[in-house]
Amino acid sequence: MTTTLSAVAGQIGRGTRAELTRVGGARSILLYGLVPGAVLLPLAITLGVATVAERFASISSSIQVTSVTTTNSVYWVITFTVMIWAVVAAYAQATAERGPLGELARYLYPRRWTGLVSRWIAYGVGAAVCSAALVALVMAILPTFFPKVYAGVDIGSAAGVRFLVAVPVFAVCAVGIGVGLAAIVGHPAGTVVGLLGWAYVIENAISLVPNGYTLQNYMPFLNGTYGTGQELAFMPPWGPTGGLVYCAAIAVVLFALGCAAVALRAKQVGGRRRSGGRHRQIDR
Repeated sequence: MTTTLSAVAGQIGRGTRAELTRVGGARSILLYGLVPGAVLLPLAITLGVATVAERFASISSSIQVTSVTTTNSVYWVITFTVMIWAVVAAYAQATAERGPLGELARYLYPRRWTGLVSRWIAYGVGAAVCSAALVALVMAILPTFFPKVYAGVDIGSAAGVRFLVAVPVFAVCAVGIGVGLAAIVGHPAGTVVGLLGWAYVIENAISLVPNGYTLQNYMPFLNGTYGTGQELAFMPPWGPTGGLVYCAAIAVVLFALGCAAVALRAKQVGGRRRSGGRHRQIDR
């Protein structure tokens, strides 16, 4: 038992280090995906909107600019940073199971589920750290440089502290959903389209179908966003903490299904290889 646990821990450790190495490099996901999409884009939109709003509040007495509260201050970080990390993790999982990289992984990691755990750890920790840093940065910048509109933003308030804790938790859950979905679908493009389509189209458009508002209560990304403390028209009956717990539960379920799907595909591939080997021996 101890030997088995040690072997599993070793595989997960090697897998996590391999993922971190894969993220780095001159032509890496970090440089061309995460930095522009998860860091620069939400900062640019947040500061751009703040600059325009502050300008209107300063020069025009005929235009009423509503002051922004803490609960609405990090919307773009939640919208872009969290989802970009989830998409990158999903893409990494889907591509890791295909081609030469997938063949290598089958030999290096005989327990296929350890690869998924490694990716959830690597990208989940990265998403949590990145989102926490951006939340803190945005809530510090807005009231300092844009006081006419964002004076009400307070990082030390209950809402600000909740953002600092809950947004990273939501980011980890989103990464788990992305990795699990990628393992189930098994195709990079299909996974990315499915993940973005679900988060940005289905979860909002489902309110238009019969009983849509009831169905919307069970949408994982809306529950996770609501669980961070972000102001939304969407309000599930179990409250913000319940929404975050629900999102985490969906992540665990999808991740478990992804582990099962990867193990099943590996078993099928192994069976075809053994069958092919027997056929070649008979032909000889």
